[in-house]
Amino acid sequence: MGTFSKLKAALRQKKSAVKIDTAVFKLHYRVTFILLVTCSILVTSRQYIGEHINCIQDSRAIPNRVLNTYCFISATFTVPRLSQASSSAADMPHLGLGSYSDDEDVTYHAYYQWVPFVLFAQALMFYTPYYLWKMWEDNKVRSIVQGMHLFNLHEAAHDRATKEDVLAAYILRNLHDHNAWAVRFFLCEAMNLVNVVAQIFLTDKFLGGEFLSYGVDVVDFLDQDPETRIDPMARVFPRITKCIFHTFGPSGTIQKHDAMCVLALNIINEKIYTFIWFWFIILAVITGVDFLTRVAQVFMPSLRTSLLRMRLSKAHKDDADLLTQCCSIGDWLLLDFLGKNLDTTGFSIVVGKIGTAYGHLRRNVEATPMLPVHL
Repeated sequence: MGTFSKLKAALRQKKSAVKIDTAVFKLHYRVTFILLVTCSILVTSRQYIGEHINCIQDSRAIPNRVLNTYCFISATFTVPRLSQASSSAADMPHLGLGSYSDDEDVTYHAYYQWVPFVLFAQALMFYTPYYLWKMWEDNKVRSIVQGMHLFNLHEAAHDRATKEDVLAAYILRNLHDHNAWAVRFFLCEAMNLVNVVAQIFLTDKFLGGEFLSYGVDVVDFLDQDPETRIDPMARVFPRITKCIFHTFGPSGTIQKHDAMCVLALNIINEKIYTFIWFWFIILAVITGVDFLTRVAQVFMPSLRTSLLRMRLSKAHKDDADLLTQCCSIGDWLLLDFLGKNLDTTGFSIVVGKIGTAYGHLRRNVEATPMLPVHL
C-alpha cells in the first residue's frame, strides 16, 4: 500500500476549498484520473507479479536474460488459427500456440509494452478539461464568496451581513455579464463527454479492435461450459505466447530457436481493462445524462427556477421566479455555484436581497414617466 499512499492526498478535498464544479465533473478529473494513474503504477510494479516475461527454450544456447529481453522488446506472437476451440487444435499446449508454417499469418502482441504509458496519457486527458476550467474560472467564485462558505462561530453578524450586501450588489451590478464565463464551463462539460467516448474507441484501437465488446465477452464467458469455453481475456491478453530468436550456427547457417514465453504482466492487464471497460461505459452514460440535463437547463427557464427553489429556504422560494426572469444563464450558473458553497440560510438571505433590490429597481423604472420628444 506504500506505493499508492501518495495518491491519497489527491482524493482528499480541503474543507476550505471552494466548489467550482459538479459531482460528475469530479468523476472525470479526480476518480478516473486517480484510477488510471493507479493502474499505470500497478502495471510497472514488478514486486506484485515478478518478472513481466519469462521465456522457456529447449536448449541453453541463449542466456535466459538475453532471450527474455529480446522477446519483450521485439513482441511475442500467437497463431490465430490455434486461438479457437476446434478438434484439430485439441492437442495444442496452450491457446494460440502450436506448429505453424512460415507463410501463415500470426498475431504480434506488443501493446503490453505501452500499457503504462497509455494509461498515464489517458489520465492526463481526463484531467485536461478541469485544468482548462480552473484556468478560465480564475478563482472567480472564491473571490465572490469572500470566505462565507466557511463556518465561523466568532464572526460578527454585522460583518456577515456586510458580506451578504456586497455579494448581492455584485450580482445586480454585473447582470448578464457572466454568459461567456458560463459558456466556458459548458464547453468543459462537453469536453468530458467527448473525451470519455473517444477514450473507449482509442482503447479499442490500441487493443486491436477487441475492447468494444470486451466486457460483454467476459460476462458471456462466465455463463459458458467450463470444458469448451474460450477465455476472451486470454485472447486479448495472452498469458503464453511464442517467440523466435535467430542466431548463426558454427558454419554461418541461420538457426531458429523457438521459445515459449509466460507473460505474467497480462494477468494484471486483463483485470485492469475489464474494470476500465465497465467504468468507461458507466461514466459515459452518466456524463451523457448529465450533459442532456445541462442542455435542458439552458433552454428551459422553468427547470432553472425549480433547481434554484430547491436551494432556498421556505421563506425565500418565491424569489426564485423573479431571479430566473432577470438573470441570464450565466448569472444563474453563478448563483448555482454560490448555492453549493453557502449554507441554505446564507444563500437564501443573499437571494432575498437580490430579489428585493431588483424589485425596487424595476418598479422605479416602470414609475418613471415617458418624457415628450420635441422636434
